[in-house]
Amino acid sequence: MNFTEAINRAKAGEESGFGYLYENTYRSKYYLALQYMKNEDAAQDVLQDAYIRAFSKLDTLADPEAFPAWLGIIVANTAKNMLKKKNPLLFSEVDDPETADMEYQIEDEREESQPEMAYTKQETKELVRQLIDSLSEEQRLCILMYHIEGIPIKQIASTLGCSENTVKSRLNYGRKNLKAKAEELQKKGYKLYSGAPIGLLLWLLRSQESSMAADGSIGAAGKAMADRIFSNPGIHPAGHVAAAGAAKTGLLHTVAGKAIAAVLGVGIVGGAAAAAINGFGGGGQAESVLTTQAVVQETDVQTETAAETEMETENVLRSLEAGDYPNLIAGNLTKEELTLVLAYGPEEIPEGGFSDSDYLTYMNSMCQASDREGQYIEYYGTDAQYRSRYSLEDINRLFSSFTDFQFSEENDSDTEYGINVENSELLYTPATMSYTVTVSIVSAQYTDTEMDIYYSFERTSADPMGSNYSLNKKAVLKPTENGMFRIVQIQEVTDMPESAPEENAQPDGSEMGKDPSELYADALTAVANKEDGFTFPREDVLDGNYGYFVADLNRDGIPELVVGGEYAETTFYYHDLQIFTCEQTDSGYTLKKIQGEQSAMNLFLAADGNGLFVEEFSRGTGDIWLHRLTIEESGLVYHSTAEYTYTLGDDGMNRFSEDNPEVTWVDIDDRSGLSVLE
Repeated sequence: MNFTEAINRAKAGEESGFGYLYENTYRSKYYLALQYMKNEDAAQDVLQDAYIRAFSKLDTLADPEAFPAWLGIIVANTAKNMLKKKNPLLFSEVDDPETADMEYQIEDEREESQPEMAYTKQETKELVRQLIDSLSEEQRLCILMYHIEGIPIKQIASTLGCSENTVKSRLNYGRKNLKAKAEELQKKGYKLYSGAPIGLLLWLLRSQESSMAADGSIGAAGKAMADRIFSNPGIHPAGHVAAAGAAKTGLLHTVAGKAIAAVLGVGIVGGAAAAAINGFGGGGQAESVLTTQAVVQETDVQTETAAETEMETENVLRSLEAGDYPNLIAGNLTKEELTLVLAYGPEEIPEGGFSDSDYLTYMNSMCQASDREGQYIEYYGTDAQYRSRYSLEDINRLFSSFTDFQFSEENDSDTEYGINVENSELLYTPATMSYTVTVSIVSAQYTDTEMDIYYSFERTSADPMGSNYSLNKKAVLKPTENGMFRIVQIQEVTDMPESAPEENAQPDGSEMGKDPSELYADALTAVANKEDGFTFPREDVLDGNYGYFVADLNRDGIPELVVGGEYAETTFYYHDLQIFTCEQTDSGYTLKKIQGEQSAMNLFLAADGNGLFVEEFSRGTGDIWLHRLTIEESGLVYHSTAEYTYTLGDDGMNRFSEDNPEVTWVDIDDRSGLSVLE
């Protein structure tokens, strides 16, 4: 289903239409309302009123596919009216003579060379609060409407009831206030990578939005608002009963899935319509964003029609062999090329379609990863402006596996430092990546109508304070019009199917007759020798010093072996981790590597015996967060919500370490640490 069909259904009183419109917009619009109002109750009131107004005026919307942008304007207008009720002097005309003939430019706000920014959830929340609070009410609405919603200045002026010059003035002074606040925060010890205050704020907002979606707070608010919105009789005369039923039947379900949002290079997947980077031209052009989204959106109607046709034939489940990939995957991708896409392409397929910023992020990430991992995208060197030159055909072929968007001369930026297509080459100034992703396809099966690919996803940051996590994921692919399979959904999974032997390279530790102590001794030797199956994902940034400890981390009576490699040249003492266990069989013990790796500063043994606690520390605030790391059936699981929070020097932290002792590392050449197994 797309917005056009959803609106037609809603007009006809069908609950599925209202459900689609609400569920595909409420997350980003609620988060935006939160930033407008800075109060949860007020934000819910704004969104409730906005949806009721929008649903009651669907007949007035000329372009149904523009529903998200149209709703965004209604949300902004509702927020403005509510703020003005509290302070009637807000949003009055304040033209600045300096901006009378000024064309508002955001060229200098682009994050062309933005390195990875890594902040904890708590740091992100505090940075967002400080930056947002530096703006006046008027500046805040203008900046969010222009840079997040992509609403043109002319439309903002109409919505807020002021002149275009007033909007430009508020944007200008808002940017100056953000810059001043960013400089102040840097003096306080925060490491702010970006010199562009708007770019920093947009990144933080999107990161926080993803985090709130992951912890369920947006979903909970969405359910509460849905109950009120769909019980309002003013939504639609014909559709009220159906709309009310939509909330009761669970059609408007909440989503509480993502564990950790991942930042790829200079952008982040999800949420807002406009881009932090305006790589395809000027900012504030909602029309162009909507056009792009309409082009790339995969409609459920087409998929459903194809599925109904295919149901007439027998769907036989088949395994996808390595040689089958080029014949079945859109773009004729090999298994290795699809692995690159799963690692450095989208981590999810957004319901509303990709933004221009998303495309730039994926292109940059895949080009940089290709340079490191095997030249999947042909590289031609640099031009006179030191822009990198890549094969346009290779990039577009990789993109074909998850979208029908293709880079071309018609949609490039045609600016000196933007994305430019010239004949068969794509030229741009790359953004440096300070992380790597390791993907291993565990299982791949398909029928005529669907392909399911299960894979492990391991992200490792070169910055010890960066974001590191391991996930088990599933990519769902559906046939396109030409019969080739394209990714339409990416989701996290708890249970992974059993791996095919050739795709599950486990350490060879199945020698019969050996006890856990002997198997772990062999594993330590293999790690020290960097044997296949025993290397760290970030071996190249380790200093060659390895340590280990033994502890029962899942209360099954068999202690696990935790091996750590020390990072080189870091401010704090950091380890990259590998964890092994022993499984008892009828013929003895077998060594098994726990799927998923993790980097950590300090580790503590959980007093209840369930895993470890990983310490995260903010140099800016002195805050300490302790997250649990456990072994589940799916592998190693990092729990994104901190169980304990302290400040450096707290007595509480001392009591915590007394109850949950810090691990003691033993040098890898010293096997005395294995004596606990005897």
